[in-house]
Amino acid sequence: MEEVQVFTGKAIMDQIVAGRLCFYRRPAPKIQMYTRGDWRHEVNRFRQAQQSAILELNTLYHRALNQVGEGVASIFLIHGMLLEDQDYMETIRTIIQGQSTTAEYAVQMAEISFSAAFSAMESPYMQARAVDIRDISQRVLRALMGGRQELLMDESAILVADEYLPSEVMDFDQRRLLGLITRKGSLDSHTAMLVRAYHIPAIVEVDLSPRQEGRLALMDGYAGRVYVDPDPELLNQLRELYQANGRPKGYILSVK
Repeated sequence: MEEVQVFTGKAIMDQIVAGRLCFYRRPAPKIQMYTRGDWRHEVNRFRQAQQSAILELNTLYHRALNQVGEGVASIFLIHGMLLEDQDYMETIRTIIQGQSTTAEYAVQMAEISFSAAFSAMESPYMQARAVDIRDISQRVLRALMGGRQELLMDESAILVADEYLPSEVMDFDQRRLLGLITRKGSLDSHTAMLVRAYHIPAIVEVDLSPRQEGRLALMDGYAGRVYVDPDPELLNQLRELYQANGRPKGYILSVK
């Protein structure tokens, strides 16, 4: 049996869960830089994709409103406002017109610029808005390129990624999603708000490597630790510890 490895992070939820690690790899679209047509056509393409994205966000808002309430659902109203922000829209238009680029390229450049600006701010809350910019930009890109967000899972697993976008939390297969681990992430992000609202076990800032793909892991949300290759004895010890301290059992799966 492999030796247990212990990683520390910051827990979003006080829960315990065990399962196989699966590294989530967000598709990277291939984007053409220069347009072969008129720049006005590309601006119109962006506006159409923007409106399509706003309609999708409205659907997510009503879904979250029914499931977890107005406070969390308002995240998607905020995303809609970001999509209609004059600076964001003008940046995309200026890139398209000034450089004769495709709408896709201009959206990608705006995403990089605006998310970097938010990340450089001193406030952790404002830094976390960089994820929202990436989320809305990726939504517009999908609308431009005719793609759909497919987040189906073949089997139950704990997903690992650098970060998760808020809309991804809504689209993951909840029947098979055991927990979320990020190598970056923030406790102040809208993603973290959604995770709490949907009671998904999650720990951020955990330095896992793709070499751990497929390994069995135990997430201890009370201590903010991830154990890779745990044994049944460790799981039993944690269960007894938290029950003895009068804490809730959380979400515990048997180690197989």
